[in-house]
Amino acid sequence: MNNEHIGEIIYSEKEIQKRIEEIAQLINKDYKFKEPILIGIFKGSIYFLSDLSRELEIQHNIDFLSIGRFKSTEGTKEKIKITKDLDLSIKNRDVIVVEDIIRTGLTHSYIVKYLEPKRPNSINLCVFLNSKVQRLVELPIKYSGFEIDNKFVIGYGLDYEEKYRNLPYIANFRQ
Repeated sequence: MNNEHIGEIIYSEKEIQKRIEEIAQLINKDYKFKEPILIGIFKGSIYFLSDLSRELEIQHNIDFLSIGRFKSTEGTKEKIKITKDLDLSIKNRDVIVVEDIIRTGLTHSYIVKYLEPKRPNSINLCVFLNSKVQRLVELPIKYSGFEIDNKFVIGYGLDYEEKYRNLPYIANFRQ
């Protein structure tokens, strides 16, 4: 692997695993007598979702959404659209949206608004990296792995030009 863009390691593989175990314990407690659906947001959430799912002791289902961005007809704004919808019904179910990173929250606000008409019992967010300093909207983030500022990072699902997702740690991106 070309390592030219891998900077300082911010969160090690061991730190990540420990934090996932802690989040799983919280989810196990909060959903003890429930069977939530974990909805991963492609592609970045795959590593976090997989590791989290393996740590959960409660019964749960997994599904995925994929989001695309495109230029509006005016050409000045980006629009968001669902490019892969859910396969499972979330009606009367508890939903935990699992994501790699939340920065401004605009995309995730769109996701919550998209899911609400499907009439789930609840929608909560579980995010691996939470950048509160960049947040523009309030979100129902119930579980958060690590706080991060506005640095560009790679690894553990986060990429640069579709590379570096497979790193088992989070590192600063080096230009």
